[in-house]
Amino acid sequence: MSFRTIAMVCADKGVAPGSSKGAAQHLRGVAAACHRAGHRVTLFSRRPAEAPFPVPIEPLDQIEHHDTGAPDIVYERYSLGHRRGLEAARARGVRFVLEVNAPLVDEATEHRPETVSESDRTVEAHLIAEADLVITVSTELSTWVEALRAGPTVTIPNGFEPSWFRTTRHTPIEPTLVFLGHPKPWHGADQLPAILAALADLGHRPRLLVAGGGRGADDVMDRARAVGVHEQVTVTGALAPRHATAMLADATIGLAPYPRREPFYFCPLKVVDYLAAGLPVVATDQGDIANLVRDAGLTVEPDDVDSFAAAVAALLEDEATRRSMARAGRRRAHGSMTWDHVAIRTMAAIDALDATAAGEHVGALR
Repeated sequence: MSFRTIAMVCADKGVAPGSSKGAAQHLRGVAAACHRAGHRVTLFSRRPAEAPFPVPIEPLDQIEHHDTGAPDIVYERYSLGHRRGLEAARARGVRFVLEVNAPLVDEATEHRPETVSESDRTVEAHLIAEADLVITVSTELSTWVEALRAGPTVTIPNGFEPSWFRTTRHTPIEPTLVFLGHPKPWHGADQLPAILAALADLGHRPRLLVAGGGRGADDVMDRARAVGVHEQVTVTGALAPRHATAMLADATIGLAPYPRREPFYFCPLKVVDYLAAGLPVVATDQGDIANLVRDAGLTVEPDDVDSFAAAVAALLEDEATRRSMARAGRRRAHGSMTWDHVAIRTMAAIDALDATAAGEHVGALR
């Protein structure tokens, strides 16, 4: 692997480097891992950092002008309507790598229609078609991308920062379920109180820790009060990612009750973090989730609260299985799913572009 000079681009006005959002964690993880691997990385960001960041940050509008040491890669996190990363790469004659984390036009049309226009769809199609390489986080997202381009597309799931996780786990005094992250309806957070109520019918009253905050957390508490389980629920409020993940060591089971969605294009960071923390997982079976969980938890059909609660109850009643799942998940996560592993796979995919180009060049000379 050759060492690279990388101009990393994030034009998303909703992603501040160093913030607690999942998108910001992904941005930080890739940048930090590439830096640790010896690559020279500069981030060009629309927003300033909200916390210390592992690589230098420059204003987004400097991407065409700033001297970053003659970058040989422009690596952009796809942002709605933004094409300047591609333009800067073409002006410099270097590779343009596009990281796609969601079909943003469709997503914005569904949730924030006032923020999207038909020109955004045109830009989206152009970026995906013209990128030298597209990296996605899930197989369903890769399938969507491949319908829009002829060039290479690689699926590289999300990772985690191992230094944020305690090396030893604690046995909580009370069984404790955990939901990690800012609760959103599309994360299934609104189902958490109903899951607790169903567990009570099965003879279990575990604690529920919501390690996150925001308006969705208030909705969880309102629903918990409505079904009489609010005394079991603790909501931390917004936390720095390293502090949120540290709390997983005090939990019993990690929850990911995503509602049904087609296509399910997510690669849930919370599931990766549960595995890294050595937590058995109960999640809904959609997209790549079952392949992430494997022998480290149980998956059930989405939108089936009773089946989800039954799976949680089964694990609460079987400590030996919980321990076996915890060991399997932690071993696999730390052996193959860190952000350093993500960076290695990313650079291998870029190196493969160069190898292919070199082979085509030699073939043309013969």
